[in-house]
Amino acid sequence: MNLLQISTPTFRKPHVNLAVGKRILIVDDQEAVLLFLKDKLERLGFTVSEAKNGKDGMLLLQEEAFQGMLLDLEMPIMDGLTMLSHLREQSNAVPVIVMSADPTRTTMIKAIEAGAKDYLTKPISDVILKYKCLRLFA
Repeated sequence: MNLLQISTPTFRKPHVNLAVGKRILIVDDQEAVLLFLKDKLERLGFTVSEAKNGKDGMLLLQEEAFQGMLLDLEMPIMDGLTMLSHLREQSNAVPVIVMSADPTRTTMIKAIEAGAKDYLTKPISDVILKYKCLRLFA
């Protein structure tokens, strides 16, 4: 038997099984970013919910359980650092990856100190997004 004769559905996307049934919350005010992230995460097998600011994100977290969250730092109404502070006060242990177009270490350190588990710099790489989300959320 050669490799061409072997059925390979499990070889094509073995990571999808890790993500199936896992719920992710994306909090970002930019529609294009929401669409990009939702598409990429759903292709991995995640179930995705969205919020356009921290206040709406907090409401969704009270209504549903999530295995992870992608959180933009710069948003109207409630920014990402404020939302992280509220999550920490409530002892909400959902793992958070923060996102920002600001690549400076200062922003990164503030986000990690506020409770983020990881950091993505915009524009977001498909490969890095996949790696970090599967590592933290699946």
